[in-house]
Amino acid sequence: MPSWNIHIAQTQEVLARDCSLTRAVRDQNAFLFGNLVPDIRVGYMVPGVADPIPYRITHFAKPEPIPKPREDEFWRTYVAPVLHGLDGSRVVALSIEAERDRINRIHYPARYEDEPALKEDPQQVAAANSTAAADVEASCVDLTLGTWAHLLADNIWNTRVNEYLEAHGRHPSDSFRIKKQSDFDWFGRSRPLHLIPVASVRLIGAAARFAQYPIDRGLVIATVGVAHETVRVNEETDQHPPYQLLTDEFFAQTFAEVVEQTISLFEERA
Repeated sequence: MPSWNIHIAQTQEVLARDCSLTRAVRDQNAFLFGNLVPDIRVGYMVPGVADPIPYRITHFAKPEPIPKPREDEFWRTYVAPVLHGLDGSRVVALSIEAERDRINRIHYPARYEDEPALKEDPQQVAAANSTAAADVEASCVDLTLGTWAHLLADNIWNTRVNEYLEAHGRHPSDSFRIKKQSDFDWFGRSRPLHLIPVASVRLIGAAARFAQYPIDRGLVIATVGVAHETVRVNEETDQHPPYQLLTDEFFAQTFAEVVEQTISLFEERA
């Protein structure tokens, strides 16, 4: 499965486009968080999951060596019924550079004595922490839409991996799994990451209302912590050991396909 590095990188690429999907998203923070949601309650990525939910449920996928989430079923069940008619206030996603600068000013004020303090947009702060029903509902829709984007990405990546194996006469095995995961890890580390989710009041309220299963405040905070660390330590380098199973061309083509399909399928269905 794609790492969170890859999911975050794909989300950044989608949000950077001027398209109907990005114009429809009211809360980029919730959409970014949603792109991590299917992995939260499984219990592998986030600590403190008291009652894990099986992967086959969180990912709408059969338990097989290379599962392919049924993103279309998730869309019909959870996205389509809530997609239209919402108009909450807009929230932009936070960059780790802005967060790092804010923290540095707190911990090392002397370094910034001659620099004017960064001014937070009061409208953005208010929007991110809004408890208005329309805002929380819009954020819940964007979280759900981000969840669909995660499932679509997993479907495409795993479909292409399966096709690659078949084309080269290989079959899923423990050795294959280890090599695949190593390749995905190295590719994920090469991506330039800068957006991080924030455990805002509005996101916490939206996560609690996620229709498939609620995500409580503690898990939102824990997930945000893991995502922050993922972005913080990302190497963003093209230098890596030779891939053991896949290729640079495979990763470049599939990454681009995921981004394009996320945008085009939204336009087709919405």
